[in-house]
Amino acid sequence: MKNFFPWLLMILLPLAGHAQLKKDAPTVLITGANRGIGLELAKQYAGLGWNVIATSRHTAGDAALAALDALAARHPQVAIEKLDVTDSVGIRALAEKYRGQPIDVLINNAANVEATFAADMAAASLPFEKLDFDAARRDFDVNTLGAMRVAQAFEPNVLASKQKKIVSVTSSAGSFGRPIPNGVALNYGASKAALNKYMVLLSIQERPKGMIVALVQPVFVASKADLANMKGADPLDREIGKLIKVIDGMTLDNASGKITNFTTGKIDPF
Repeated sequence: MKNFFPWLLMILLPLAGHAQLKKDAPTVLITGANRGIGLELAKQYAGLGWNVIATSRHTAGDAALAALDALAARHPQVAIEKLDVTDSVGIRALAEKYRGQPIDVLINNAANVEATFAADMAAASLPFEKLDFDAARRDFDVNTLGAMRVAQAFEPNVLASKQKKIVSVTSSAGSFGRPIPNGVALNYGASKAALNKYMVLLSIQERPKGMIVALVQPVFVASKADLANMKGADPLDREIGKLIKVIDGMTLDNASGKITNFTTGKIDPF
C-alpha cells in the first residue's frame, strides 16, 4: 500500500489544473494572460461563464500572477498554467496535460513587449543603424514562432471543439498596406508581418477541417498603466468586449485568413 499513493498522485496531477472546468461550457485558452489584453480577455470570458485556461510564462507564486490568482479565486473554472511560448517542450507538455479537452477558442496574445507604452516607444524608435539583431531574434521567437508552436500543439484540442477557432493578436506595425509612419518598430513590425503570413497560410491548410484561423488588432487600446489617461487610447474593458463579440461572430468566410480590426469591426490590410 505504501507505493499506492505516489502512483495515484502521478495519475491525478495532470488533471489538477483543469479539474473544475465545466463540461457543458465552451473553453478558451489565452497566452500572455497575466496582464493587459490577455488578462482582460480572461476576466471577461470568465464572467461569461466560459472555462478559461489562462497561461503565462511566470511561475506560481510570482507577483505578476496576482490578478489572475484573484480571478481564479472568484471563478473556479479558471485554470492558471505556466506556458512560455518559446519553450516547445513545455508547450507540448501542457498540451498533453489537456489531451482530450476541447478548446473552442485559442487566443495567441503573448508578445515580446515592454511593461509600459513609453518603454515600447523607446524600443520601437531605435533607428536602423542601432538595430539589435539579438532583440530581433527574440521578437520573432515570441511573436511569430511562439504563436505557431502553440497552434501546432493545441490543434487537436481546437479541432475537437464546437467553435474551432485560432485567433492571433497582431499589430498595424506589421502592415504592408498601411505601414506606421517613419518606419518605426523594425523588429516588432517584421515579426508581426511574419505572424500574419504564417496565419494566412495556416488558415488555408486548416479550412478543409472547418477550423477558423484569424487575426485581430485594435486601433489604440489602453492596455498598459501609462495609457489609461492618454488621449485617444480606448478603454481596455470596452475594447476587449468588442474583441470577444468579433471572435464570437467569426466564420470561415468572414474572418479566416483575415485581420479584423476589433475597434472598427472592419477588415484591415496586410
